[in-house]
Amino acid sequence: MMDGRVQLNSQRLKQLRRDLGLSQEKLACACQERALCVSIATLKRAECGYRVYHRTARQLALFYQIPIKELLSDAPI
Repeated sequence: MMDGRVQLNSQRLKQLRRDLGLSQEKLACACQERALCVSIATLKRAECGYRVYHRTARQLALFYQIPIKELLSDAPI
């Protein structure tokens, strides 16, 4: 995490979003409504397995109301 980025569990992210019945676009809008800065481009990158900033991981954890460790790539699904 030298550059402030972390690897999230992309399958877990997709599962959480789909469990709420949200598209990536609707999730990005829902985040903005809650003053969380998570763009659709960032969501796409995270779900494709690209590393994201720790701040983004923290904001997604806040949105889903789960501990951030549950979003990390080594966390069990």
